[in-house]
Amino acid sequence: MASKPRVVVLIKGLGIGGAERLISEAVTFWDRDRFDYQVAYLLPWKDQLVAPLTEAGVRVDQIGNGRVGLSTVRKLRSFLSDVKPDLVHAHLPSTGILARLISAAPVIYTEHNVVSSYRQPTRTLNRMTYGRNTRLIAVSDAVAQSVVGYPKPDPIVVPNGVSVSVSQEDRRAAREELGVSDGTLLIIHVGNIRPHKGHSNLIQAVARLKDMIDDFLVVSIGGEKYEGDVARVEQEAAETGVAGVFRVLGRKENALSFVAASDIMANPSDHEGLPLAILEAMSLGKPVVATAVGGVPSVIESGVNGLLVPPGDPQSLAASLNELAGDENLRQRLGSQARTDALAKHGLEAMIRSVEKIYEEVLAAPAR
Repeated sequence: MASKPRVVVLIKGLGIGGAERLISEAVTFWDRDRFDYQVAYLLPWKDQLVAPLTEAGVRVDQIGNGRVGLSTVRKLRSFLSDVKPDLVHAHLPSTGILARLISAAPVIYTEHNVVSSYRQPTRTLNRMTYGRNTRLIAVSDAVAQSVVGYPKPDPIVVPNGVSVSVSQEDRRAAREELGVSDGTLLIIHVGNIRPHKGHSNLIQAVARLKDMIDDFLVVSIGGEKYEGDVARVEQEAAETGVAGVFRVLGRKENALSFVAASDIMANPSDHEGLPLAILEAMSLGKPVVATAVGGVPSVIESGVNGLLVPPGDPQSLAASLNELAGDENLRQRLGSQARTDALAKHGLEAMIRSVEKIYEEVLAAPAR
């Protein structure tokens, strides 16, 4: 082992998603006096977060042609052979599976979502190779519970952490971009367009909300998985009759500015691990209305620091949004407690220190 252990952080892409942003934002807190960090990713078109890593002095390698096939397997094997990492920290199932099968170094794997949310082939391969993990990190108790019965090692729960700051100028600029005054109630949703992220649930809730309140706007921010996803959601909104009060912005690198500019955060997902968007909104003092799925109830106590609703229930989602819309004191109380809880329990630096402690334990253990 070199004087400074080499850690390769491996992920499928470096687009703007929760797990990806955790890596790009973690660089601020990585202890690079103790660890030599490198990052590698597979999908060449998902590279929006490469710049902040390279600007911070971290080596970033894109491997393969973007398809998880034999060519990528060979190139990843060659890459790891050349780099000779002391451990590999893999995120998300596809790269986790590859790392377990290829890496000669110990593999630490972070499970970011409840495993039932994955497609069946991914779920099967993930489970079949799980026993090759040296350590398993789960981002919430719900995620840890979802792998009960999987091959060991048992999961170590390290909740996601955030570190956010948005200026008043950026907040004002976000409102100006939307063309809304401070008197307009702004509800924000942040989530890439995926089947389980609940866009239809939110649109149906907005249709009900139109009959409850007057001056409001719901804005959904998130990147496409497939070309045309934004247009599809916009078409659904138009067909539902909410196009005038519901906008889809697609991917926005300054999404946090819109969260800071909002009055309420909505999270209508069907499945979640522990979403960064919720933690970020909480740390910015925003009241959150979210579906009680995955690790969400571990951070939101309904009526204390946010409101929880059942998944797939637009009526309940609309009712809770309406409750907050009509009660500014409630919004302030829930938002203030949300900020207190997020800062106390979900700091990014504390999360990184917990992960690096696992690195040290693995590196100190006798070779298997």
